[in-house]
Amino acid sequence: MKGQFRYYLILFISCVIWGLTPICGRVLKDCMSPMLITGARFYLVALVLFSLIVLLEGKKGLYLSRHDFFVLLLMGFVGIFLHNSLLFEALRFTPASNAALIESIGPSITSTLAFFVIGERLSRIGWLGIFISCFGAGYIVCKGSLDTLLHFQINIGELIIIVCEAMWSCYVVISWKLSKNVNALAVTAWTGLFGAIFCTITGFAFNELQVYSITRTYIIAFLVLSLLTGVVAFVFWNYAITKVGASKGGTFVYLIPVFGAVFGVVLLGEDFSSKEFIGALIVVVGMIISVKAKLSVRPSSGSVAQIKQSLIEKERAQIHHGKDV
Repeated sequence: MKGQFRYYLILFISCVIWGLTPICGRVLKDCMSPMLITGARFYLVALVLFSLIVLLEGKKGLYLSRHDFFVLLLMGFVGIFLHNSLLFEALRFTPASNAALIESIGPSITSTLAFFVIGERLSRIGWLGIFISCFGAGYIVCKGSLDTLLHFQINIGELIIIVCEAMWSCYVVISWKLSKNVNALAVTAWTGLFGAIFCTITGFAFNELQVYSITRTYIIAFLVLSLLTGVVAFVFWNYAITKVGASKGGTFVYLIPVFGAVFGVVLLGEDFSSKEFIGALIVVVGMIISVKAKLSVRPSSGSVAQIKQSLIEKERAQIHHGKDV
């Protein structure tokens, strides 16, 4: 255990960094349009990661089969273009702390989607965990008031966050179609590049590539969002997770929404009510129950180990989180 402490510390640091993702997005909303934030961020992420791949593996590390190319293209569309654009759009309407807490519902959405798409079956305890997690997210969105729901006085940004997480869940499920020849660095680099290209095309078509203002604060926030959360935390995580194992290391992802909420309060001065704390606690409890529940799959589906590994990969970020990567 003592020998592995450094790796647990690296995982902890990765989660702290990923907790900054919604904070940076909230800051950058006054700097540039959501489409430009996403596109510029992932062009930079892709450039750095492709350079790392060539440095570590040579040009052969850039090779993709035709099948993997189209899978990664689709992943880039839903997981980078849609997920991140929606996230940064949502942060124009809702506090970063709320966004971080609601994002924690992601693994439960992934489990539900996996049931319908690849035949993953959860035990009753697992479905109970999903229900609890969804209830917690709803509690946050409604501010603990049924009257808010009945009169539809819901923050549109918080609804967008839920759709945003559904897109990331699609990204995870689609990723199970990739061959084993594509490593984690290549997946992030290629999906980042494809997602950035989609952002560029859409941005030009709808005049959404806009810069509102540039200051030192905005530049720092962009570099943190791109290099720290998109590259450094990702490399740290993948290095440490190979040392301690996915099952043990994966539990650290439960810290990401907590750090996101704390940073929102400390760095941005956002309010954090007791109702939001209760909702966050409910979401985390439900998420832990659903992810740890016993899995079974149809014969045609991927192995249980593959599904558990994919769920753990989802929980951390937010690559892009972190989720984002």
